[in-house]
Amino acid sequence: MTEFCYILDASSLEKGIGNIKRWCEPATNARDVHLSLYIPSFTLQELDFLRYRRNSATARESLRFLDQTDASDRVDVIIEFTDLLDAIPWSDVLEHQVLDVPELDARSGNGPASRPLPRRFKNLLKSCVYKCHLEGSNQKSWTLVTEDPTVCRLAHAFQIPVCSLVEADNCVSKSVDRRSFEQSVRFNKNLKRRTVKEISDGKEVYKAKFDDTVYAPRGAGELWAP
Repeated sequence: MTEFCYILDASSLEKGIGNIKRWCEPATNARDVHLSLYIPSFTLQELDFLRYRRNSATARESLRFLDQTDASDRVDVIIEFTDLLDAIPWSDVLEHQVLDVPELDARSGNGPASRPLPRRFKNLLKSCVYKCHLEGSNQKSWTLVTEDPTVCRLAHAFQIPVCSLVEADNCVSKSVDRRSFEQSVRFNKNLKRRTVKEISDGKEVYKAKFDDTVYAPRGAGELWAP
């Protein structure tokens, strides 16, 4: 059985709730795929902030999804216990730091950074370090899914496996619906063949060949003018 174990932060839910809801839909061709989604306290607090302070519709939808999704044979949604963070000393988290994040100081003033690490990021790191390093041998390999560049840099600094929502969606889609995934890959390849590749700021950019566009035939007529 293929198993995916993802820690979801607020940015992954806010920007990809449609993808994540699709992962949890019943699929007759996904009996050999199991999905575990871990929701840290950080994620719930950030979504609450976005819902009330920013009036975010996607944050409301995400919280509703987490509240209404029940465990099934192939999907587990695990909400973090509120007391867990108090049981994890910050010193245990710092033991797993291998890199510095230039703009943030995780060691409370002992580094060259301009400002200390915010408490909300400390809580997220506690959750991730616990699942990835401290929980013990449970034969699960957890990966943080985020669209936040700061969270991504912190994950690398603390040896937390991390990926984007697009990368996670590709992995899940490939396993859940291999036929649909392969059709999507073929479509993207055909689309690229009908475009011109250019390099812009070190990145590959594909532009459409409008000269090759074939338009449907139209009958004769006069151009209307006001």
